[in-house]
Amino acid sequence: RDKNHLWHPLTQHQTAKPPIGVVKAKGALLWDEDGNEYIDGIASWYTTMYGHANEHIIAAVSEQMRQLDFVMFSGFTHEPAVKLSERLMEILPVNQQKIFFNDNGSTAVEAALKMAFQYHHNAGDKRDTLIAFKEGFHGDTFGAMSASGIASYNAPFEDFLLKVIRIPTPQK
Repeated sequence: RDKNHLWHPLTQHQTAKPPIGVVKAKGALLWDEDGNEYIDGIASWYTTMYGHANEHIIAAVSEQMRQLDFVMFSGFTHEPAVKLSERLMEILPVNQQKIFFNDNGSTAVEAALKMAFQYHHNAGDKRDTLIAFKEGFHGDTFGAMSASGIASYNAPFEDFLLKVIRIPTPQK
């Protein structure tokens, strides 16, 4: 059924093996439709620090959803966002006193790129080239792909990407 209607990110669908149907996750483990257990060695990209189905996170999200599930942030605000930003200020350097919340890594990279380009535009110093580490991965939107250095993902889009100068990844 998956094959009938879904495209998976970073996947060449003509040559990829069928995806594993995961039905359950807990901590660092995944279980498939046949009951096979897997160690989620890549932490599904997003669960590294807390693991899957973390009870504390589930309780906090559930409680918040009962009060306020979502409100767009353009033209609106809410106490949980203000409170989180204030807590983050306590641990950020003093020269970082503004927060821009985003819902995923790719669009966070896009927003950061736009902020950088806008800053230089406003300063009257137009910039059109990024500096990025070789072989980095930053997401699958166009700006994020531009900053990424993995040709196997980005090659078909090279003519559409932003200008980038690649530098070696630090080894220490």
